[in-house]
Amino acid sequence: MQNWDVLQLDNFLAGNPKFRIADINDEKVVLSGEYHLKAQLSGSQIIDKTYRLKFICTNDYPRKLPLVVDEGRYFPRRQEYHTYSDGSFCLGSELKIKYILRADHTIKAFFDNVVDPFLYSVSHRIEYGDYPFGDLDHGEQGLIDDYAEMFGLKDKASILLAFKTLGKRKREANKLPCPCGCGLRLGRCDYRFKLNEFRNIERRRWFRGYLKKSFTPIEKPKKDKNKKHAIRSRRMVA
Repeated sequence: MQNWDVLQLDNFLAGNPKFRIADINDEKVVLSGEYHLKAQLSGSQIIDKTYRLKFICTNDYPRKLPLVVDEGRYFPRRQEYHTYSDGSFCLGSELKIKYILRADHTIKAFFDNVVDPFLYSVSHRIEYGDYPFGDLDHGEQGLIDDYAEMFGLKDKASILLAFKTLGKRKREANKLPCPCGCGLRLGRCDYRFKLNEFRNIERRRWFRGYLKKSFTPIEKPKKDKNKKHAIRSRRMVA
């Protein structure tokens, strides 16, 4: 059977005695039960609530992130509450979650750093009408806003270039324009050290695939042939 000790499963269960193992084998572990949160962000309301959740973690975690499902039906199954129709949560952009967990991906760390902020934020929205951490749009625009903050970049083109560089070997990536917009090649800009923080989180192949599936390409502006023809005509008349 898969050794789940590396994720400190027993430690998490000891701290959450109303969570139980619903299923466990070499492929996955499923936890189900009551999870209590008591938290307060400065300037916002306290949330002191018990949730009935299911947690599904496969043996390829942290490369594949766990699934957390609202079994108690407290969260409305709507996009504005970041909850899908099956009750599973949209906990955030994939790379950001993996970045948060880069130093500690135990189950406790996953709940402390990813699940708890989600539960607090969305519960605050349900109970008091607003998101204390702010809210991101859904779809591509939400990813752009999230990664703009994460990478320290300004626009979609820069973010796509950052993912493109992360999908290449360093030697190849260093020949590309730097995503920071300085006008230098990446290899000549200190921003390369910022991007290197993400290279150990995922493989180059993952960054290439994520770029392709998550963002629409930026279309190059088409040349106006008629305009060129008009310019040439005026020159001939002159």
